[in-house]
Amino acid sequence: MFAVNKRFSGWLLMLAIIMILSACSSGAGSSAAEQTDEGAGTTNGSTETTAASSNDSGTSGNATRIYKSLSGDVEIPAEPKRIVTDMYVSDLLALGVQPVGAVKYYLENPFYADQVTDVEDIGDRGSVSLEKVVALNPDLIITYSADAEEIENYQKIAPTVVIPYGTFTNVHDEIRGFGELMNKSEEAEAWLKSYDESIEASRAKVKAVIKPEETFSILEVSDKSYYGYGDNFGRGGQAVYRALELAPLEITKKELMGDTQWKEISREVIGDYAGDHIFLTVSEGDANYQGDAIWQNLPAVKNNQVYELQEDRYWYFDPIAIQGQAEEFADMIVERAQQNRK
Repeated sequence: MFAVNKRFSGWLLMLAIIMILSACSSGAGSSAAEQTDEGAGTTNGSTETTAASSNDSGTSGNATRIYKSLSGDVEIPAEPKRIVTDMYVSDLLALGVQPVGAVKYYLENPFYADQVTDVEDIGDRGSVSLEKVVALNPDLIITYSADAEEIENYQKIAPTVVIPYGTFTNVHDEIRGFGELMNKSEEAEAWLKSYDESIEASRAKVKAVIKPEETFSILEVSDKSYYGYGDNFGRGGQAVYRALELAPLEITKKELMGDTQWKEISREVIGDYAGDHIFLTVSEGDANYQGDAIWQNLPAVKNNQVYELQEDRYWYFDPIAIQGQAEEFADMIVERAQQNRK
């Protein structure tokens, strides 16, 4: 009897969700029929047209505007109050906006986790719970998803803006893009002013101890090989190469700083990808990594210029994380330089 009742309850829940999604579909945003390739480096359009609908008291609480996204025009609230996003938590926080729901992975970002304790977890990457999204009654959904079915489901719940993963390739374009989306361009410029001041201070620290010709690599340890990373794929890439303007190897610029941002590197040729300094991402199980004979003979290893990074802190590459990482990297480099002088 318990099994029968449980199954029947499950069917009732599914039916209720279907009915809610169907009811919401009439207010959905425009179709996201065409997506750009991941990491294309383009930005969403920002021309907006106000289309307000006033209530009896003369206010414009139901006002909407048209946002010109990469996937087409989307009618969104003029001032959205209940935003659900999977990836773009940092961008909203930078503008003084707190979403009502977001993906667990991004809520755990150590660079702003203390700011999102009241934000609801809607599931993890690749397994967002539509039931949780519906329950939050969002008036706007912002997603990086390229899955047509997932986007369609979101559109049935609330107006949906699709910003594909890798759309923005630098912090300034990203924050300004979200400033336009949220109609908060002044807040965007204020945040960027503070960001630029912080980055400039970090650059000054580094320039005091690093020669311009010294090169930097970003590598990651795996069981049988290494991985190399460019300037727009996490592991500190944007902070190292873009924010701090540290010099990459020529092979890094050629192979890892275009559409391809990472590659597997065999242990035998790791020397070709190892700069004077190495930021080495390690997992908890690889703590105190020592490497093999080839690794031990690298100049960066011999000169004590390898900086170990814990993966769960440096995978993130949103604006807030990039600022925090740049500050941390600058401090790491200065501290190591001082140690090596002794």
